[in-house]
Amino acid sequence: MQAFWKGTVQIAKLQVPIKLYAATEEKTVSFRQQHRACSHAIAYQKYCAHCETAVEPAEVGKAYDLGGGQFIEIEESELKLLAPASDKTFYIEHFVRSADIEPYYMKKHYFIGMDEVGEQAFRVLHAGLFKLKRTGIGYITLRSVQQLAALWATKEGLMLTTLHYADEVRPALSAGSPAAGPFAQPELLEAFGSLVSGMSVPFDPTEYRNVYQEAVKRLIDAKIAHRIPNGPHPAPVAEDGENLVDFLSAVERSLAHIGQEPVPKTDKKAKRAKAAK
Repeated sequence: MQAFWKGTVQIAKLQVPIKLYAATEEKTVSFRQQHRACSHAIAYQKYCAHCETAVEPAEVGKAYDLGGGQFIEIEESELKLLAPASDKTFYIEHFVRSADIEPYYMKKHYFIGMDEVGEQAFRVLHAGLFKLKRTGIGYITLRSVQQLAALWATKEGLMLTTLHYADEVRPALSAGSPAAGPFAQPELLEAFGSLVSGMSVPFDPTEYRNVYQEAVKRLIDAKIAHRIPNGPHPAPVAEDGENLVDFLSAVERSLAHIGQEPVPKTDKKAKRAKAAK
């Protein structure tokens, strides 16, 4: 695996040389667009509707839309002057508790590898962050774009994760999520806890398949073999009454479905009598 970025992590006066490797890659089957009549690829050309003419790359500029049909032109040379001075240093500004970073702030993950020098500093950085459960937050320039990023440790090694800025994350309440607070129905939590426990297993990502991509590949293989592929598997039909309003009843049916004992009914009168004593 080839590193796509080499540089240093700078923490105050401490510098640790590192390499970055993409932690994930897309496995989506890609298609090209082509002309049905001749099977040749479709080419796209920039076109100005006002001048009714094709536009060459050298004639294309950038502009910011002010609204009302007004624009401010921005030159590429002006944007380059705003770029960070260094694109080879990951500057750590602060350390935060790792548990305080919500997953929706995370964008893309990278494995961090050791450089040819600085092995001791690298190992201290990994062991220290892992033991303290802290994550470094700072700025790094990747592909000429400055990004907010997190430096954190797993059992296997160090990771860098690019982050969304605060104004890029929408408020949860705007999506209809309830405000955080105490839940006043413990019997429902107990029932749901039983369901979660019954369905809990060690995480193994190889257990989960990309069923759609597998079907696409089967379709392609079938086309290559000049035969008609098998049809899609029928979607499971929900039994009558699956769409229950009563949460507790739904959980009990779910427990029965996975072979777990239902949650015993709570005798509220007995609880009150016990509390009175």
